[in-house]
Amino acid sequence: MDPTMAALAGVASTALVQAVTRDTWETAKARLAKIFNRHRGEDDPDLAGQLDVTERHLRAAAGSPGSAAEERRRWAAMLGAFLSGHGEAAPELREFVDEARKATARDTFTVVQQINAGRDSYTSARDLHVTPRPAVPRDPDEA
Repeated sequence: MDPTMAALAGVASTALVQAVTRDTWETAKARLAKIFNRHRGEDDPDLAGQLDVTERHLRAAAGSPGSAAEERRRWAAMLGAFLSGHGEAAPELREFVDEARKATARDTFTVVQQINAGRDSYTSARDLHVTPRPAVPRDPDEA
């Protein structure tokens, strides 16, 4: 396989897997299905149907890095085979990757937190449960 097409298949598979976890998944799925169906021959596998399989698998795995990596490899192979037979689909697939990257960039944000704390203060990056210490009775003999 042409190294350029293999690289495109790898990048597109990453964009596809990332899109599943975003609000833009339905748009991305429709776009990919249109590309696959436009170039699909009678003997080609139904890649559009595989999009639903990927969505179910990744949503069931709920953020498992192993599942995401497995789906990226699976789609890289499927897209590589697709591009080998349908090189004319490469520009559309590149456009999909560009759109997916732009959508991902819009979805991300940065939080900067600056904390100035004094005595007896608590800070946490997430959940924090603070229970007061029970009062220790004073020993009457020490007084």
